[in-house]
Amino acid sequence: MKKMITAAALALTGLMAASAMAAPDDRYDERHAHAQHGQDGRWNSHDRGYEHQRWNDSRVNPSRHWRIGQTLPRAFDAPRYKVSSREARRLPDTGRYQQWYRINGDYVLVNERNQRILRIIG
Repeated sequence: MKKMITAAALALTGLMAASAMAAPDDRYDERHAHAQHGQDGRWNSHDRGYEHQRWNDSRVNPSRHWRIGQTLPRAFDAPRYKVSSREARRLPDTGRYQQWYRINGDYVLVNERNQRILRIIG
């Protein structure tokens, strides 16, 4: 009985490994072909995909969609999102070249030089 269970477990493991290797290789899809020729497929006029809409969507949730180290999308690098000095008093102090942004109720600390996200308070 123990040999049958072991054989079944090995067969199942082999089947799972084979199916994982048979997954499609998305490294060479259409978007990457455009990117290699200097065009990004997300910005074509006929293809306004999810990636483009996500940054312009007013319902973006920074604490869920963004991670520390990512670049702040240009759509949110606007004066209307910057936190005033009066409102910033309630937030942790900023260092040199840092700015707080308020985006849909979340506070995002950004390095002003490279636009990288340093901290997110949701």
